[in-house]
Amino acid sequence: MQNFGIHFLLSNFILAGLTCFILAVRRLLRGRVSPQIQYRLWFLWLAFLFVPFLPVDLSGFSFRELICDSVSQVGERTAALTEKASGAFSISGDFAVSVSSGSFGSLNKILLLAWTAGAASSCGFLVFSWIRIRRIRRSALPIEKTPVRRIFDSCKREMNLHRNVGLYSTGELKSPAAAGILSPSVYLPSSLLADFRQDSLRYIFLHELQHFRQHDSVANLLAELARILYWFNPAIWYGMKKMRLDREIACDSAVLEILKDQEYSGYGYTLLDLMEKISFSSFPFSSGIGGNKSQIRLRILNIAGYCRENRRRKRWGILACLLSTALFLSCAPLLTIWDSEDVYAFDAGDKKVVSLDLSEEFQDYEGSFVLYDSVGKTWKIYDLARAQKRVAPDSTYKIYAALHGLEEGVISPGKSEMEWDGRSCPFEEWEQDQNLASAMKNSVNWYFQRIDAGLGAGSVRRFLKKIHYGNGAVGRDLALYWTDQTLKISPVEQVELFRKLYEHMLPFSDENMDAVIDSLYLGKSDTGTLYGKTGTGQVDHKNVNGWFTGCLETSGNVYYFAVNIQSHEGASGSRAAEIARKILEERPETFLHS
Repeated sequence: MQNFGIHFLLSNFILAGLTCFILAVRRLLRGRVSPQIQYRLWFLWLAFLFVPFLPVDLSGFSFRELICDSVSQVGERTAALTEKASGAFSISGDFAVSVSSGSFGSLNKILLLAWTAGAASSCGFLVFSWIRIRRIRRSALPIEKTPVRRIFDSCKREMNLHRNVGLYSTGELKSPAAAGILSPSVYLPSSLLADFRQDSLRYIFLHELQHFRQHDSVANLLAELARILYWFNPAIWYGMKKMRLDREIACDSAVLEILKDQEYSGYGYTLLDLMEKISFSSFPFSSGIGGNKSQIRLRILNIAGYCRENRRRKRWGILACLLSTALFLSCAPLLTIWDSEDVYAFDAGDKKVVSLDLSEEFQDYEGSFVLYDSVGKTWKIYDLARAQKRVAPDSTYKIYAALHGLEEGVISPGKSEMEWDGRSCPFEEWEQDQNLASAMKNSVNWYFQRIDAGLGAGSVRRFLKKIHYGNGAVGRDLALYWTDQTLKISPVEQVELFRKLYEHMLPFSDENMDAVIDSLYLGKSDTGTLYGKTGTGQVDHKNVNGWFTGCLETSGNVYYFAVNIQSHEGASGSRAAEIARKILEERPETFLHS
């Protein structure tokens, strides 16, 4: 839930816009579509209020531009990152610079605390209302074998409603109400039964039973939950108010469809009579025929101008629903925490994919291992879902930053030296002149930052697009876009891209691609020749993301791989390299032969 507070706040602006859209459609289509269709459009709106809370991974979200502005560089050396991995392969030193959530993280926490406090308060009101309903249910008296009950049963038959709906009288309410999902019931005020007319009771029952036909009990429950989640948003509250009005107008219209034309005035007079004799008292989880004076006035106008459904209104209604649904669905990726750019669409259907169980090697780390056998054309993957999830590449991106610099002539295979400017660095290894090999080995940030600075953000964006690198995102700050959650890539994409580099399938100079590959050389063993690059993502001085990607060249074959691990702390590039070494060296009979 790293940045959920910020994301949710921004989502509210989008939802406010969608609320305005529904209100505009409601006004434009008044008289052109049925009141039932207008009410159904609110169901679409209500469903989308829950999209930001879908049960997906919340940890990786970052509003890119905002986080780039708040990132600060704090130097800290990752513990034990310069140790050589046990075995024949010598993993290069992995140096990481921490990014800080800074004011962005503090703002996120403040927003979450404020929202939680308000939601808790709203939830308390909802619990109080639920207790009130239970008290009403316990004190209510069932109405059985009376003229009132006969009218009620007749209305159920008239509406072809087969649900078992209870009928009760109570002194706790001042207006008729329908409530209950599993045990639906209609509650009549005791004062109403003392002086009733048969036709008025029929109109009341037809209206209340219609609430159950259009599943208003479920809608009411969802609306009350949304009220808790959006307690601070006036646009959502206003939308709720209009939704309740349209609910009652839709019920009125459904009742008018049942009644004869000459009965319309009687139904309208019943509403006026209720407004004069019974004070309206609404509460959550219920629907009722009553309303305040403003609502009753609008409903009377609807009754006075009502016309029955026809083909033209149906066509308008279908068109309105389709267009509204299309607009809402187009906004869905903006509301979800895990948007589409954070997941790479790896089509495993047309590939030979073998699922691996590496839970012993990964232990408590979340992450994935991806290996491609170039001869057997086989993918071997541990945790396919995470293998498609894009995360910050950290220092593994320097592979391609180097290639970009070579292609643009900032450096060349024969002349890649850069002078250290004398500024203090987090690590001693950085405080000296560098060439491509040393800069790659020691993951020297200033070397690759100088390449990017010389090329500019526009050139970097074009390069990322050209090689199809992950989400291709670059913020305004070129300092650490590869580690601050701006740029993201998945393990599968790492393998695909490294293979293109190693096999010279990228649209660049062979000499430049060979120069990058040579800078990634890590050594030889009985298993083969290893090339690779580690990367460590630090947030607030904790190692939260570890990478190791590259290839193992054996006699007659090349295996391309990527390891990514994640944790609250302790997830470093050297740890990812150690996991890769165990897989590649200690279990080759399982993972390297098709």
